[in-house]
Amino acid sequence: MKRGRQEQVSTTNLKKRFFLWSALILIGGGLLLSALSFWNTRRLLMAEAMAKSEVILNSVEAIRSYVKDELRPKMYELHGNDAFIIEAMSTTYVSTTIMEEFGQSMPNYIYRRASVNPHNPRNLADPFEEEMLDWFEEDSGRSFWQGVVKKNGASFFISMVPDYFTPPCIRCHGKAEDAPQSLLERYGTEGGFRFRAGDLAGINSVAIPVSASLRQAWQGSLVIFAITLGASICLLWLLNLLFQRLVIERLGVMLSLITEKKKTSSAPCPGDELDALHASLGSLRSYVRSARKGAGLEPNFISGYVVTRPIAAGAMSWLYGAYEAESGDKVALKIGFEETLQNPLYRACFEAELYLFETMSHHCLPGVRERIGDTLVLNEIKGESLISILDGKRLDDRLLPPLFSQLCDLTASLHATGIVHHDLRPHILMLDDRDRVHLFDMGLASSDQQPDPIAAAGLGPQGDMLYMAPELIQGKRGDPRSDIYALGVLLYLAVTGRLPFDEKRKTIQKWLQHKKKITPPGNYRAGLPPALEQVIIKAVAHDIKSRYQWVEDLWEDLEKALRGYKAK
Repeated sequence: MKRGRQEQVSTTNLKKRFFLWSALILIGGGLLLSALSFWNTRRLLMAEAMAKSEVILNSVEAIRSYVKDELRPKMYELHGNDAFIIEAMSTTYVSTTIMEEFGQSMPNYIYRRASVNPHNPRNLADPFEEEMLDWFEEDSGRSFWQGVVKKNGASFFISMVPDYFTPPCIRCHGKAEDAPQSLLERYGTEGGFRFRAGDLAGINSVAIPVSASLRQAWQGSLVIFAITLGASICLLWLLNLLFQRLVIERLGVMLSLITEKKKTSSAPCPGDELDALHASLGSLRSYVRSARKGAGLEPNFISGYVVTRPIAAGAMSWLYGAYEAESGDKVALKIGFEETLQNPLYRACFEAELYLFETMSHHCLPGVRERIGDTLVLNEIKGESLISILDGKRLDDRLLPPLFSQLCDLTASLHATGIVHHDLRPHILMLDDRDRVHLFDMGLASSDQQPDPIAAAGLGPQGDMLYMAPELIQGKRGDPRSDIYALGVLLYLAVTGRLPFDEKRKTIQKWLQHKKKITPPGNYRAGLPPALEQVIIKAVAHDIKSRYQWVEDLWEDLEKALRGYKAK
């Protein structure tokens, strides 16, 4: 029978998440593409400007060499050694004059001959050129510099080369009294003198404008981003349509079928459709496993015991109710999971657990009658599991002292014998009608009296992350303070009716970050005594050194806080 769309469970969360992530990826890709386009265009622009500046500088150097090597000697030959005709014999004058003519046809290309003490004041270095003169003077091996510089609000690509005085240059740049009279009459006796051969004469530079080109490159990258954004919007619309048809609608039908089979109403599952489906399939898996276990016990006999119903699941085993066939005495049977018995590592953990129950004695631990193969026969365990008692509500204040006095005493006894439980949680605790606590699982416990299979195998964190201390999530086992953390989480749950963390699946790193932020329990329960709140916060401290170091200290402070609360 076909189901109308109006009957389907609302399925929007997964669609929104998919749309959001797709949009972020596409927009991020567009930004990356635009940035790469701008970077590549700028790189090509700089390479072109560098090539042009090198051509111009080489041309200027060729002019200067011609004046120095050809024209100046010829003038001495024609007019005598005392002659000095600046228009034909000065390399600086000739090169700057020619480049001024060049600049008239290429107005944005700027050639400069700069010095700190020139003959011609027009060649006086500006602040930036002074810095570059100092840079070349610091190391005579520096023969070239290139870069982008802003001048008068515009960007220029500048190439610079240094120029040093040679012995022939000292006639005009050494002592003023030795200089040609025509030079003194043109420039005076102040600037351009008192140099020696080898001194830095100045720098020759070529500036090529790049502002317009960079602006065009930036505009081009914006155009690419705009095109990418438009294409992304179209692609998002198409993906959204396909995702709705191929995934969301089918998930809606599956969830509707599952919801229809539930006989009791329940609160909506947090998360998206996949989380809801996972939770439903998890429940189904639990029922199938229970049925499989029961089917495996056909005809429901283990030696002289008749198996009745599964009570609860531990870390490595099931706890079943049973009774002795002859006497009718009720007992509990601890039977390992099939996968536990088949895996050598988990079997070692299961064997270690059975050994602890057989050798450890405490009024909160069930007594052991006998062991039959892979089954441990325990005295009857009465009561209701703590997780069922809580079930979304806080514990009756009357039960807090007896519950946690027994839990602290049990934990302290375990620690005194070298045992760390590693998995204290309400699912493996029973509370009977006489307010007595029963712990029926130690599948993840370790003892200093025998090797720890989990630590030896280098496995990652084992257990429920909600109750697990940060150091356990990091794979560090064997520290009693990890159990104190779990007791703190149990206390938080008991007084507020909720856990300090949500049950959403997370990575190990996200769990470690999540554990650092504890919402104060007083936020969830008005009127909670500050002393009790401080006990909880200290017990669940992220830093193991800031936590209670001994269970006895935890109980001492907790007892005082509960006593004061009761008196108030």
